[in-house]
Amino acid sequence: MMAFIFLILFSSLVFAEPCGPQEIYVREQWIKAYPKSDGTKVAAHMRSAHCREIERSNYFQDSTNQKFTNIKPKIKKWDPTEKSIVQEALALLPPWLSKYHLTEILRGDVGGHPLNPAASVAPTRTLLIFDRFFKEKDKRAVIIHEMAHIALPSIDPGLKFEFALASGWNLNENNKLIPPSKLLMPDSKDSINEDLTNYIETYYTDSTRLMTFNLLSFLAVKKIIESKENDR
Repeated sequence: MMAFIFLILFSSLVFAEPCGPQEIYVREQWIKAYPKSDGTKVAAHMRSAHCREIERSNYFQDSTNQKFTNIKPKIKKWDPTEKSIVQEALALLPPWLSKYHLTEILRGDVGGHPLNPAASVAPTRTLLIFDRFFKEKDKRAVIIHEMAHIALPSIDPGLKFEFALASGWNLNENNKLIPPSKLLMPDSKDSINEDLTNYIETYYTDSTRLMTFNLLSFLAVKKIIESKENDR
C-alpha cells in the first residue's frame, strides 16, 4: 500500500527540469528547415530538450510576450521606487534561493485575486509583482514564497515525498489526493507544492511556530533546505 501511495504522490511531484539555478529548461520542439547566413541549408528536425543559460538575470521588464493561463494581469511599467523595494526584498533571500536567476520580473496590477501580492512561473523563471505586494508588511516572506516555487522543480522528488507524508497528504478510496486535516495556511490544501512553499516561507519567518505546528514536516523541510544549500 505504501508503495502505491508513493507512486501516486511521486507522479504529482515530478517535473522534468534537470537544469541548474542559472539555466532555463527549453522543451523539445520541431524546427522548420531554414538557410544559415552563409547559405547552408538546415533540414527540418526535432530539437532535443536542453538547458539554456540565463544571460540576463533578475531582469525588470515593462512588457512581456508571455501568455499566462491561470492569471490575467495587466502588465505595466515599473516605477523606480517600487523597483527599488523589490530589489531590496530580493537581496534578503536565503543564499540557496538567491542562486535561482529570473528571466523576467514583471509589474502587474492584480493576479487573479486582489489580495494576491505576487506570483511566479517556474518553467520560464518569471516573477510577477502585483499592487498588493507594496502593502505587505513582510515583503521578504512574499519573495521567499515565490522563489521557493521557482526552486521546486529542482528539489529531489524523494525529499518532496517525505515532506508530503510528514505534512499529512494521503489518498482516498478513489486514489484522489487528500490534503492534511491540519493546514499550515488555508491555501496549503491546493496542492503539495503550495503546501511545501508555505512551509519553506514559514521556516524563515517563524521557525518556532513551524516546529510546534508539525515537527516532522519541519524536519522534512529542513532536510530539503540543507540539500539545496549543499548544491554546487
